[in-house]
Amino acid sequence: MPSPPSLSQLLGDAPVVRRSGEWWLTTATLSIRLDDPAFTAGLDRFAADFADAQQAVASLRSRQGLA
Repeated sequence: MPSPPSLSQLLGDAPVVRRSGEWWLTTATLSIRLDDPAFTAGLDRFAADFADAQQAVASLRSRQGLA
């Protein structure tokens, strides 16, 4: 069984993580590499949208002096 992926690249609260260009479904005891191209493409889009949203929130907080 492969070692669990790094949890530093979690996608919000979703039980998935991207490690070395691959998506993994993670639990406390198990990690499964996801290899469905359509599903992983959707995760890529979601991750990009999530990153954009995080940046927008950080920008708003910075402008409002909340950072």
